[in-house]
Amino acid sequence: MIAEGEQDNAALWAKIRALDEESAHQVSHRIVEFAKDHQARILVFEHLGHFKPHKGKSSKRGNEKRSYWLRGKIFKYSKYKAWNEGIVTCRVSPSNTSRECARCGGLIARYDAGKPAEGYTPGAPLVYCPQCQMYGNADRNASLVIGKRLLARSHQIPSQEKPHAPLATERPVKTGGVRRSQDAKDNGRLSPNLAGHGRANAQGTAQDVSARMVADTSGIPRQLRVFNEE
Repeated sequence: MIAEGEQDNAALWAKIRALDEESAHQVSHRIVEFAKDHQARILVFEHLGHFKPHKGKSSKRGNEKRSYWLRGKIFKYSKYKAWNEGIVTCRVSPSNTSRECARCGGLIARYDAGKPAEGYTPGAPLVYCPQCQMYGNADRNASLVIGKRLLARSHQIPSQEKPHAPLATERPVKTGGVRRSQDAKDNGRLSPNLAGHGRANAQGTAQDVSARMVADTSGIPRQLRVFNEE
């Protein structure tokens, strides 16, 4: 129930969601256009799907939740827009992408302009690596780290291709087991594959089976004899 003179929060949130949708479309469009201008064939994003707002004030949690939702929308819209332009998208782990040096992999210092190049200030625009003496822009450094992670992952994934079937000349020849019925020549011996099968008449029934079951089975190996001779 809404008190008199107060605005419905549902209407406010609907307006906020509409603004976020518009922002996500605009940002995703600019990302894809930038990739096209530089002839890129792949877009790499950080995988932020498992991130959740930190505990604290409801206003702060609400802002973080909205931020993660907006980033997810940007990725979703960039994905289909890039695909329409022949560009594929993928995601990598976001762990420490803003804290690692893109050149040597060491921990960097992040600082504001005019401040000492030490410590780590979230959101600061400049970075410095004490290991390799690299100075640079924080966003550019993080982008290079993300790209290197994709390359590293592509070299670590084993091939999923199934092994090729061996050629007929490479397949092993079976030497043991029961010989095929073709080996039984027309010498009166019974083929086990023909046991129980006679000449079919018009109704499809077997005939003269007993006539072909000769008593002389001495030439057939014991394991192939179909009668009990004892």
